[in-house]
Amino acid sequence: MRLVRRWRPRRREIAVPLTGGELLARLGRLALWAALAVVLVRGVGDILASPSSTPTVRAHQRTDDVWPDDAARAFAVEFATAYLHHSPQDDPGEYARRIAGFGSTELASELAPRLDHRGSGQAVRAATVAGSITLDARHALLTVAATVTTADGVTTRHLTVPVARDAAGGLAVYDLPSFVAAPTRASAAPPNGEPLIGDERAAVEDVVGRFLRAYLAGDSGGLSYLVPPGTRIAAAGGRFELVELGSITSVGEPRGDERVVLVRVQARDTFSRALHALRYRVRLVRRDRWYVADINGAGTGRGLR
Repeated sequence: MRLVRRWRPRRREIAVPLTGGELLARLGRLALWAALAVVLVRGVGDILASPSSTPTVRAHQRTDDVWPDDAARAFAVEFATAYLHHSPQDDPGEYARRIAGFGSTELASELAPRLDHRGSGQAVRAATVAGSITLDARHALLTVAATVTTADGVTTRHLTVPVARDAAGGLAVYDLPSFVAAPTRASAAPPNGEPLIGDERAAVEDVVGRFLRAYLAGDSGGLSYLVPPGTRIAAAGGRFELVELGSITSVGEPRGDERVVLVRVQARDTFSRALHALRYRVRLVRRDRWYVADINGAGTGRGLR
């Protein structure tokens, strides 16, 4: 028996107007999806962008500008050396032109001292920056300590040099220099240590004496047996002879198998034959025996801290 399915007309749905709450809900969902789409597009763009499109600063690079820098310090030393070094035989015009080359155009005509042929002159033996004051991002006062030889002997002059730099990094003396007082001397006494006693003193005295003998003689190879494995200490420059090993005193609180001692010695310069009274700060560590791990606490030793 064949079943015949009757056709029925499909009912037509009647649109029902949305309420205010439903309309706001739909608009909120649309706004949320739009925001998510923007975030996704920007994220993909950042990933696909080349590294050069976004500037980065490496962690080890400094972004601040140190002033006065090394170039300014070297410039101040160069100027002070030229300024203080002169003799009666110098041509005044040539000397003035040489000094004027350091200064600004406005200052060039009065920067150089006026030489007197009756003077004895002076020579600069050494010069170094002894201090600096930063006035602003482009101006600084740098004080140069210069060792000068005159007819009366050797003396030290302290000259403050006003140094400026321009936007391109150029340097110039922008004002007249000035002579200033030397730094005041501090009143500081040698540190007092505790004398080593017993078997420890004998063992420490033995390794320190052998170490300083090789160290002063410039024998780096002879130091290898006296320092801990993995540690390297360079020998002193020059050639000196250990004449006498004096007092050895412990400073600071002993920390386990580590000691810091002050060692007084008499050493002779093998070239000039001058005898020097010296004191070294030596750090020792004990493994199977005592070793010298560092000297003078300036990071000379490597491998142990």
